[in-house]
Amino acid sequence: MDLTNIFMIAIGMVAIVLAVAEVLKKTINLNTQYMPITSVVVGIFIGLVLWPLVEYPLYVMLISGFIAGLTASGTFDLLKAAKKEGEK
Repeated sequence: MDLTNIFMIAIGMVAIVLAVAEVLKKTINLNTQYMPITSVVVGIFIGLVLWPLVEYPLYVMLISGFIAGLTASGTFDLLKAAKKEGEK
């Protein structure tokens, strides 16, 4: 098992994590300061949910979910900064 597989799984999960985190933000009215930790937790949860569907070990899916959550968090911050820049 190499890092390429972990990153490929994480790339596939980023869109799911972004969507779920955004739905949680809108429905629960989460403050944007809690979005990074929310994205990481959602990513790990998605990794757990997808684990029975793939042939990879559990730790690979957990690491992939963690990476997907961090990536989704960075994407969220990037979009937020671009939105603020566009308003000026």
